[in-house]
Amino acid sequence: MKWKMTSLFLVPLILMTVAFTFINLAAVIYFSSAEPEKNAFISFFPYEEYTRKFGRFIVFVDDKPQVSPEGKKELSKKRAWIQILNANGTEVYNLNKPEAAPKHYTPGELVHYYRYTASIQDSTLFVSWVTHEDTKWTYILGFHYHTISRYVMSFSPFKMINFWKEVILAVFVLTFLMVITIGYFFGRKLTRPLVEIIGSIQALAQGHYSIKYNIRGLYKDVYKSLNQLADALKASEVQRMRLEKMRDEWVTNLSHDLKTPLASIKGFGEVLADSDYEISPDERRKYADIIVGKTSYMEKLLEDLRLTYQLKNNLLPLQKKEENVVELVREIIIDLLNDPQYGDRAIEFVTNKEHVPLLLDRAYFTRAFTNLIYNAVIHNLPDTRVCVTVTEEAEMVTVLIRDSGKGIAEEEIDKLFTRYYRGTSTNERHQGSGLGMAIAKQIIDAHGGEICVTSKLGEGTAIRVVFLRQKDKKL
Repeated sequence: MKWKMTSLFLVPLILMTVAFTFINLAAVIYFSSAEPEKNAFISFFPYEEYTRKFGRFIVFVDDKPQVSPEGKKELSKKRAWIQILNANGTEVYNLNKPEAAPKHYTPGELVHYYRYTASIQDSTLFVSWVTHEDTKWTYILGFHYHTISRYVMSFSPFKMINFWKEVILAVFVLTFLMVITIGYFFGRKLTRPLVEIIGSIQALAQGHYSIKYNIRGLYKDVYKSLNQLADALKASEVQRMRLEKMRDEWVTNLSHDLKTPLASIKGFGEVLADSDYEISPDERRKYADIIVGKTSYMEKLLEDLRLTYQLKNNLLPLQKKEENVVELVREIIIDLLNDPQYGDRAIEFVTNKEHVPLLLDRAYFTRAFTNLIYNAVIHNLPDTRVCVTVTEEAEMVTVLIRDSGKGIAEEEIDKLFTRYYRGTSTNERHQGSGLGMAIAKQIIDAHGGEICVTSKLGEGTAIRVVFLRQKDKKL
């Protein structure tokens, strides 16, 4: 993996090096052959070409050569001087000539001055000729050696070609090795964190969520995101295990509560069906009532299961309209107190307004708060005081149910609204399905409300339900 990622970095770098080398060679060739006006710093022939073309500025007056006004301007611009020689090498015309320049040149002197820069007062000479009426006139252009210089070099073309081949090859090889070396270490520095990141992702995929990565370097944001992802996955795994444990407990309790009434139904049914067993009409009626009661309990349990499934999966459309929360809660308390079993319970109802409107489904809203209030009554001693408060503040409606009962342990509060957490034996006085609190929370969630529980052992429990009108308007 490391070599693969490093090669992905090195291959483009090598290709860029080769391209850069060829571009540089092309640039050197181009600029070395540029015209003088383009400020080339290396020149193989431009000044020779310039000298040959300068002949067009030489004119003849009475068969005597001289420089035209345009030529004089050109020489002034180049800061150059000129001598024109006859066929014998004697000067017949000059312009801006330095004092050291001779008036007569032998062929050998002319070659000497041409070959060596600064032979005549810091000047580099270039020579050409013009023809006028079958007579050749030689002219010398002199440029300051700071402008152009000439150095004579003798070499063997064959050896020169081999030399440059070796130089170019050596430079290319050294450059290539240098690029490979630098690129390798630089690539390793870049790819090492990527390899670590890939390994981290693979570790997360295998379920290792406890690894923490140092937030550093160029990829610090990636490391930070990996830590956040690991925390989220770990929390999700903990939640999954918790839900799986609750599901197992739920199935166990549900199986128990179905098994108990089924055992009763089966037992009393066998008694009724046994022709050898003599029973009185009163006993027969008693056994039949028990069978009907157990069957009704099972029907209610299954109906509650269906309802909690529909609420969980948003399959239950709520028929919402504006209702008075104070009136609904008061009716729930009155119905509870009218039950002979709970008629002597101390339940107090408090509100700051007589009319608190809220958009809700009356039937399911009533069921949710019936479950919550009944829960405060049936799971506490008869002398427990229960206080139900309805308040309206700005855009918030709050229903608070407090009791002075035995309270709930802190570790049990999170399980209070778990489906079938409180399994109720059919032998107990209150025969519920065990889904009441879970259904209550799901109904409140479906209405856009929030529910929270605070409790302390020996001091009682408080359940606060809050509805925001803004959420209702969206619904």
